[in-house]
Amino acid sequence: MGPVSYSSETYDLSQVELSGYYEAENSTPSLEGYFCFNPASSVVGNQRDPFRKVFIPLAYLLMFLLGTVGNALVLVILERFKRSRTTTENFLFHLTLANLALLLTFPFSVVESLAGWVFGTFLCKILSAVHKINFYCSSMLLGCIAVDRYLAIVYAIHTYRKRRARSIHLTCTAIWLSSLLLTLPDLIFMEVWTDESNRSICYFPEAGIHGNNVWLATRFLYHSVGFFMPLLVMCYCYTAIVRALCQSQRLQRQKAVRVAILVTGVFLLCWSPYHIVIFLNTLTKLEAFTKNCLLEDQLDTAIMVTEAIGFTHCCLNPIIYAFIGVKFRNDFFRILHELGCINQETLQEILEVTRKGCGIESDNTTSISTF
Repeated sequence: MGPVSYSSETYDLSQVELSGYYEAENSTPSLEGYFCFNPASSVVGNQRDPFRKVFIPLAYLLMFLLGTVGNALVLVILERFKRSRTTTENFLFHLTLANLALLLTFPFSVVESLAGWVFGTFLCKILSAVHKINFYCSSMLLGCIAVDRYLAIVYAIHTYRKRRARSIHLTCTAIWLSSLLLTLPDLIFMEVWTDESNRSICYFPEAGIHGNNVWLATRFLYHSVGFFMPLLVMCYCYTAIVRALCQSQRLQRQKAVRVAILVTGVFLLCWSPYHIVIFLNTLTKLEAFTKNCLLEDQLDTAIMVTEAIGFTHCCLNPIIYAFIGVKFRNDFFRILHELGCINQETLQEILEVTRKGCGIESDNTTSISTF
């Protein structure tokens, strides 16, 4: 590919290594960023190679293995006992599906980090969109779970089961459709670019007609709709839940206070560093700071690392939202009993210990004790 003309000057893009599709929504390659490249030095590329060729493959492969097993087990439990699913568990079912869809893209990320993008434009668009859909779905579903528990605990609102299940399915369908709508820019604009060394990358172009405006719009939606709004909803709901539960002296409810804090805290810890970094990256693209090539290079590396940290959230979900809960643990042991891994006596002992420690769950308390 020949040099690209931009801002009345000519720059050889074949010397510049661009970010992969799993970074397309965060460290989107900008022609402005190419001005920092010094042909006499390969420091920029060499600094990122250890991360790109060692850290990324190992991190994503480990998340793929652990996350797939954990989320698949959650799906098995939820499907096996679907007749007794609670409101929260129905949201959790869709959350697990979104996580599994994301995890199945990680092997492509490993190959891309080692050999470049070799899967064509169609998969470039689809897999990039899957990343965005997962994030939007996860944050919105966590917000719905918070609202559901807020209504059930603070206001003790319970509706007829069939009507409630119907409304949940409609809500989840709306979330999936909204996430797909928010991902349309990726499906439309993502493309594959190949340099003279025959290394391909999947990226979101900023240049071209209205390219920068579309990129800025996707960044704004990613920050606001995907993170800050759901986080505000979760913080408000769980704060009200904590206030309500602290008035109760029951051990089960005191445990629920800690779980509620954990739910919000882990989401915040996993995704806050990433959003801070890409917000700084956005400011550098808008030239809010004085041009600093070292800062831009450090931000690119930070985006790669913090994005991987954010994706660990899908691996932690089975632990936080499933196995920490009494009902899930009991259902898990029931499945082990059906598979012949434990006998009836052991199962009864486990269930008896659970009843003594937490009390028998009812539908009214499921929204508290499920997690």
